[in-house]
This record gives sequence, C-alpha cells and structure tokens, in this order.
Amino acid sequence: MSSDVKFGIEVNFLTGRYVATSYNDRRQWEWPPHPARLFSALVATWADSDEPDASEQKALEWLEGQPPPSIAASDFVDRKMTSHFVPVNDVSVVGLSLQERKTKKIDDLMNQLNDKLIVSGGEITREVDRIKNKLAKEREIITQVTTLSPTNPKTALEMLPDHRNKRERFFPSVTPKEPRVTYLWDGPCPNDVGETLDRLLERVTRIGHSSTLVSCRITKGALATFTVSETGRSLRTVRHGQLAELERQFRHHEGNKPRSLPYTDTSYQKVSTVASTAPRREPNTVGDWIVFEFAHDSRVLPASRVSELARAMRAAILYYADDPIPEELSGHELARIPTSMPHVAFLPLPYVGFEHADGRLLGIAISVPKALSDDGRRATFRAIGTWEGKVGKGQMKLTLGSQGVVHISRLHEPATMVSLRHDVWQRPSRRWVSATPIALPKHPGRLGKGTPAARAKAWEQAEEAVRIACAHVGLPEPLTIEVSLNPFITGARNTTSFPAFSQKGMNGRPPTRRQLVHASLIFKDTVAGPLMLGAGRFFGLGLMRPMKDISAHIDE
Repeated sequence: MSSDVKFGIEVNFLTGRYVATSYNDRRQWEWPPHPARLFSALVATWADSDEPDASEQKALEWLEGQPPPSIAASDFVDRKMTSHFVPVNDVSVVGLSLQERKTKKIDDLMNQLNDKLIVSGGEITREVDRIKNKLAKEREIITQVTTLSPTNPKTALEMLPDHRNKRERFFPSVTPKEPRVTYLWDGPCPNDVGETLDRLLERVTRIGHSSTLVSCRITKGALATFTVSETGRSLRTVRHGQLAELERQFRHHEGNKPRSLPYTDTSYQKVSTVASTAPRREPNTVGDWIVFEFAHDSRVLPASRVSELARAMRAAILYYADDPIPEELSGHELARIPTSMPHVAFLPLPYVGFEHADGRLLGIAISVPKALSDDGRRATFRAIGTWEGKVGKGQMKLTLGSQGVVHISRLHEPATMVSLRHDVWQRPSRRWVSATPIALPKHPGRLGKGTPAARAKAWEQAEEAVRIACAHVGLPEPLTIEVSLNPFITGARNTTSFPAFSQKGMNGRPPTRRQLVHASLIFKDTVAGPLMLGAGRFFGLGLMRPMKDISAHIDE
C-alpha cells in the first residue's frame, strides 16, 4: 500500500471488545472485522432512516466501487469461550440441522457465484443465472412457515418461551490491544462523498453482534497491518453492485428469514509477513503510552517547559505509588543513584510537524517500555488508578509551583488532536527529527564561540554525542546526522528558549549541565517509535518525530 493514504474509515470499539463469529465456523471469532461487515453496517444504517438519503446512496455506491482496502488492526487477546443455552425460536419449523445445511449450501453457492463472476469479468452469463436461481431456491423457506403440518399440542406448547428447548450457542469475541480498526484506501475521496459518509458513519452504532457498540468516523490514515496480496487469509470484501444485492436480498428475507452476506473473497497478509525482508530496528524506548490530555484552558504552555511539566507529573505519580517504589518507576536506586534499568519516562507532547503548528503542549504521556518488569508495570498502573480514584477522573491536576496549575484527564477514547495519538510518534520511518532538543550525554565544547576550527570541532563532537545517544537506546549509528540550535520541524522551539538542563553529579560532584541541540537523523533501516534520545529522554527532552518523506522538513 502507498504510504500516502488519503482516505480511511476508523471504527472504535466502545466496550473494548469485538464480538463476531467467523462466517464458516460458529465457534471461531473473526479478526480483523471483514470489510464487507463495515459496508453492510453502513447500508443498514442508511436503510434504517425513514426516508433514505439519495446522496448517502450515491456515496455507498462510490465506496463499493473502490478496490479492497488495507486494514490497520492491532493484535488481540481472544476471550475464553463459554457456551450459552438460549430458547429456540421455533422448534418445529426451523430445525438447527436444517439451518446448518442451508447455510453451508448457500455459502458454497456464493463462492461458486463469485468465481464465475470473476471469470466472466462481471458479465451475467447463463451459468451465473443458473447459480443465482439455485441461491434463490435455497433461501426460499416461505412454504415451510406457511404450510400447515400435523403438529401435536405438546409440540405447539414447546414453542412458548417458558417451554422451549434450549440450544447451545457461542459468542466468540476478541479484545484488541488497540480498541479500533481502520480501513485504508490509497485513492482520494471526493469532498462531497467524504462529508456524506462522515454523516452516515456518525449514525453507525454496531458492527458484528449487537453487543459490539462502535463509533465511526472518516480519518486521514493509519499504519496498515493487513494488505491485499496474492496469497494469505481470505477476508470478505465488496464489489460493484453490493448495495443493490443487499437490497434485493432484504426484499426476500425481510430481516427475519435466513440470509447470508454477499461478498467477494480477497486474500490478505499481515504487513510483517509481506515485508519480512525489510529490516526494522526497535529502540528500547518502545512500549505502551498512557496519554493525559490538557484541559482547554491549560493548553498555553510552550514546549520549552517540558522538563518542568515532566517532573511535576513524575512527582504526582510517585506520590500515589505504593511503597517501596520500584526503581523502574522512580528512575533511581535506593541510594539515589540513577538506575541502569529501563524505566518509565514522562513525555509532554507538543503540537509540531504541521503547517500551523505552534509548539504548545497539548498533553503528556507516561511511557512504559516493553522491557519493564511486571512489578514495575503494575506499580505504574496502580499509582495512576489510585490518583484517579482519590481525586476523580475529571479533577486531576499538576501543580507547577508559582507558575500555576495544569488540569489533565486520562484519554479513554481516540484523541481528537493528532499530536496526542500514539501512532503519530511510533510510526516506523528512516528519518527522525527532534520535536524537543536533545540533551547531549557528552559535552561537545563551545558551539558558538572560539576560533572557526574550535567551533567545527565542537559541532563534530555534538554529532558524535548524538551517535552515543542512539547507542544508549539500542540503535545503530545513523547514516547521516545534522545538528543545529534551530529546529528541523515546524512548531518546535529553538534550543535557546529552553532552560538549562542539569543532572545530579555522581559521588558528590556538582551537577552536570547538558548541551541542548536539535537533530535530524536518517537510518539505514526503518526505525520504530516512540523514540527519545539523550540525557533528558525521561523528562520530555529528545522526543523524536518520524517523517514520512526523508527529503522534507514538514510532516503532513
């Protein structure tokens, strides 16, 4: 799939889980949700209106004519499946074995029909008509429910709710790590179509089982994890004429007779399988983020105050943490010596990388690296939960001394502001630029004073210090390194606007003041994020932003 995704539909699972059975195995879950399910949900929402909108119909017809989308879906945990015994709707007329046979036969005929249509290029041939007639015959059960039969009174009583036999049913579900899935198309979406689809998406309430409540919207894109390929898993997608076929079928089953979802088979593979030959590096800063959004009146702090805000957030978390506080959370050993273990970082998130970005801080993330132990992870989550429980989710705040108070709330839904989204900072890329300056782990010397030769030497040492910073997080040496006192990305602030960053000296030595620089890096292989570099990476400095185009300075 092209990296320039211009149109996508994002589906958010409001309950955190997705309940849907596989179309060919009632005990098996479905993940990711097949594109045909999304389209059917849109059609059902459109048709449910008192007067279906003609513009929405045209938008659906446009959508069905697009090629199969790529899909962005996280990994998941499948829940232990427990069977449920429910009353049978009609024990004498609609037998379970009959429905199983009918469902299998209808699926087989649909597969045959799809194959014939692919071979004929969509042309309605005699063979296609023959299969359609068979499908109509299999779906027709009106005679079974209207023809009188010699049903005895005992069987008739069994049809009443209190006397019905119970049938075993299964409701397989999955809990995705990221409670959303995004369908991605390469081509642009006309403005009028996009606006119409967005209005329709606002009214979609469920996909799959009725317990799967969702909210949907148009989005600009995400990182695809499943792409169309010649081989792989078969997912149900749509083709031109899907809306008309769904309408035709509804006229037949009227919403209460057996039915099957029309679809086209499309093969998908996971991106990790498709691109297995492309090396990808992962720094030790990669992990989970817990994001807190600033209240509207608190979005006035400039990026130059990241360290102050990060320390206030750390202090709040440590205040609510249980004793003893693990060094993976505190960042130091019992003797106040900085820990060598991976530990939690506190990262204020600036608005950078867009045309009108101004560098304001919009929120703050608590970064929990993968390498953190279970004890360290639990201590972090418990401290957050205790904080929320004691003050209330809407009453959390950070005190910045005499500089005022910042009101925050933990994000439970997808962020409306792009800069607060994890994928903006984690997207794999070869080129990374600093959103906040890097505090160099080694002092390079004077960058702006001295003889030309001394300054040149100092800048070389600054580049070398950035290489060391990359090694500290487990990355190889970049192919190219540019360092500057000025930012490489829109909205970021000059290093001179940041206060001095000092670290406590070892063994009674005086604090060490770190030189701040901005950097632009290009790696040989793709690097996954989030990525933080330098001595201040646990306090908001050295936060790096991935760039889509390695030749551009603005990422949009």
